[in-house]
Amino acid sequence: MTQLINDDNQNLLDILEKDWQYILKNIPEMATFLGEHQYNDKLTDLSEQALSTRYKHSLDILEELKRIDLTILSEENKINYQLFYEKVDNEIKEFNFKTYLMPMNQMDGVQNSFIQTLQMMPFKKEIDFKNYLSRLKSVSSYIDQTINLMKLGIKDGYTVPKAAIINVIRQVTDQIPDDYKKSLYYNLIEKENKNLSVSLRQDIETAIKNNVYPAFLKLATFLDEEYLPSCRNSFGLSDLPNGKSYYDHKLKTMTTTNLTAEEIHQIGISEVSRIYQEMMALAKSVGFNGSYNDFLENLKNNPDLYFTNAKDLMMTYRDIAKRADKELPAFFKVLPRLPYGVEEIPAHQASSYPTAYYMPPDMTMTRAGIFYANTHQLNIRPKYEMEALTLHEAVPGHHLQIALSLELDNLPKFRRMATADYTGYIEGWGLYSEKLGAEMGFYTDPYAKFGQLSFEIWRACRLVVDTGLHAFNWDRGKAIAYMQENTGKSEGACAVEVDRYMSIPGQATAYKIGELKILELRKRFEERKDEDFDIREFHDVILRNGALPLSVLENYVDSYLAS
Repeated sequence: MTQLINDDNQNLLDILEKDWQYILKNIPEMATFLGEHQYNDKLTDLSEQALSTRYKHSLDILEELKRIDLTILSEENKINYQLFYEKVDNEIKEFNFKTYLMPMNQMDGVQNSFIQTLQMMPFKKEIDFKNYLSRLKSVSSYIDQTINLMKLGIKDGYTVPKAAIINVIRQVTDQIPDDYKKSLYYNLIEKENKNLSVSLRQDIETAIKNNVYPAFLKLATFLDEEYLPSCRNSFGLSDLPNGKSYYDHKLKTMTTTNLTAEEIHQIGISEVSRIYQEMMALAKSVGFNGSYNDFLENLKNNPDLYFTNAKDLMMTYRDIAKRADKELPAFFKVLPRLPYGVEEIPAHQASSYPTAYYMPPDMTMTRAGIFYANTHQLNIRPKYEMEALTLHEAVPGHHLQIALSLELDNLPKFRRMATADYTGYIEGWGLYSEKLGAEMGFYTDPYAKFGQLSFEIWRACRLVVDTGLHAFNWDRGKAIAYMQENTGKSEGACAVEVDRYMSIPGQATAYKIGELKILELRKRFEERKDEDFDIREFHDVILRNGALPLSVLENYVDSYLAS
């Protein structure tokens, strides 16, 4: 029996490692992102044959998992098995929903991923520049395959909304300014040219002019002349083949709960109402007696609440981050060793990107995490929102949680880098971190507290709007109007967000659902521990296993309290 136990536990670990190596080899951009640089000369093969081969790999892995006897796995491996099985099963379902036929939107696609991958490559040795050259030469084939998938999507009825693709065309053309020496591709070798020979530099410049530029120009022409006219006029998933089933699947995978679209919609309406009452009470506390919209208009028109240059905005973000760093030991037993930086979102992405986002470190822990802040249109980025944003994206939010997860050497690799698989946990933690800011000494200024509430109501509105678009046939105008009415944000800011919800269905619902679950677990922890409640202990229990489905997290907390 002992031998059998060892064999099946080892079999599982072998399967996990085999799949991990397969992913690195077959999705080389992910390998680069993770800090695994052995495939830095390659791009993913997006041919139909390659897609089918990867699908078959997932099916084979699932069959191998089914042959493992769960009853003889260790407790730790039972969790590994459950999480990995669900991960592979979701990959199979995604393929069957044919989402690969929609490879581009304003958030995802070659127009963003290609340059981001190149920027994560090392530029120290000659081989690094040769790898760079290889990828520059390969992008024309990659774009041809992307175009082919979109053509198949047109044929089979899988296209993105017209409203989402308009921004994509601009993003593509931004890649290729008239002077190639002003392109991001040339800029990379200008910054990192100490070990670059004259001949290799010439080869790279030639590849930029003869491979990258024609490929992106071809893509822009296709999008404008062929794809855009064929894109759907609808805004939600319901018009796609099996669209309703696909949205149900996305809600389940994004929130990691069994909540229905109707339940999520109603939770959103309830939360919007609750937060609205808090915001109105806060407005009255600063002597304002008008309506909600009047107060928001007053904030919009107060020049003291906005920066006039990007440098001051970024300096303030960095100051807030330093203040947060200082408070962490009082709230967390274990802090990450990995540092993080605060940087601007690149100009070519800024107009269609959110106010801020976080880029995690790589698995080798040789690249710091980055909190990216948007400096485009400073007149829509008020100072009073900056504390909440920093706490969410940097610490104690995404950087602290993800960096700690990376440092959990006892976890399999797929769990240490599970930034995309458990959105409910990851974004729920981010939103919980915003609320935790009050206990950490932030939001002492009532306007900063209003800023935190404005982000909270924003996330609550997402529950209503995301489900409205994809389950209840809302159009884009209705979604934007709802966001404007309840958040007071500009039409432009609301439009960018709504376009994001159209392009990444279900993802926006995970924030609030995850936060509510973590708050529920904290309340349970406080009630059980009573006077012995220790905030550091609670946070340690939530964070010690890395990101988890919310149902698994709840079971773990309950087991911990029971023991």
